[in-house]
Amino acid sequence: MHDINQLIENVRENEQIARKFFEIERCILSIGRCDQFVSTLTKEVQKQFNVPYVWVNLINEAPLSHLMESLEKTPNLRDRVMFSRRSHMVDVIKSSAKTILVNDDVAKCQAIIPTVYQGVVHSLAISPLTIDGALVGLFCQADATQERYDPRLKDTFLLDQLAIKISICLSNVTAREKLEYLATRDSLTGLLNRRQLELMLDREFQRAKHEQRDLTVAFLDCDAFKSINDTLGHNCGDEVLEYIAKRLLKHVHKQGLAFRFAGDEFVFVLPGKSLDHGLQIAESLHEYLQSNPLHYKSNLVPITISYGGASVETDRVGNYKQLLKLADERLYDYKNNRKRSVPTKVFKFLNRLK
Repeated sequence: MHDINQLIENVRENEQIARKFFEIERCILSIGRCDQFVSTLTKEVQKQFNVPYVWVNLINEAPLSHLMESLEKTPNLRDRVMFSRRSHMVDVIKSSAKTILVNDDVAKCQAIIPTVYQGVVHSLAISPLTIDGALVGLFCQADATQERYDPRLKDTFLLDQLAIKISICLSNVTAREKLEYLATRDSLTGLLNRRQLELMLDREFQRAKHEQRDLTVAFLDCDAFKSINDTLGHNCGDEVLEYIAKRLLKHVHKQGLAFRFAGDEFVFVLPGKSLDHGLQIAESLHEYLQSNPLHYKSNLVPITISYGGASVETDRVGNYKQLLKLADERLYDYKNNRKRSVPTKVFKFLNRLK
């Protein structure tokens, strides 16, 4: 009789655990955005199983690299998602396709543990996540005690089943977000595209007028870009554009947004910032590019830019299109009316290669 009662109790306990896993699956199956997916998944596991530390570790390369920017900027996910090299994950799980439990040598897992948890966790459950059979991440649960994930005491069957469901959901969510990303980005530089510029400017212009604050737009382009293409080839031209885009992102980081307008033309938008501030950023970018030529094969390719800007408070224009047009006109005024030695040096360099 005692054995039967114990068996019944075990069955009831297993049913309760299965219900909790089902509840987690129910919550994540219909989510369409990756940030919501990670947030819901980690919070639900914490709630259902009272796990103190839960996070998702994703690879920082294709096919998930497009998620890094949005996820890393989401404040409430800072301790719930991290990006690591695939090699770091393989170092921990080896070739295992199933959940592994670690409570002995946690130090070997430091590369996949968020900084805030390092030194705190003393046992982990690490479940591989895959898309199309390839490792793309890890679902990690951790505790401050060594006993919680003791490999000698725990069965990982249900965790393995959950990891499969998470992988399926992750595949669907990332595919959807990849399509959205490609629809809003320039394929070469990764900057937001012209359509997104117009949508964002329209919105920010109305907000600037309503809140009586400034809004600055700056146009810039690459001097002698056609000559670079003609002399060194389009591959070099592409690298020049990528190089400018990367530096532009760094210069406007946390202050505004950067866009590729067309060809070698770029735009950055600074909500709440003055025209002087925008021109200072453009000049700072120019000085950096002038001092740091692009390394292309055996050449150091000099790069200079021209720029022009406009702002709501300085120019009192009627709509965002006029603001954009005025910044563009000032770019060409700057390019045509100034006397600078740097573009001459660019042409001299290119002429030596002909």
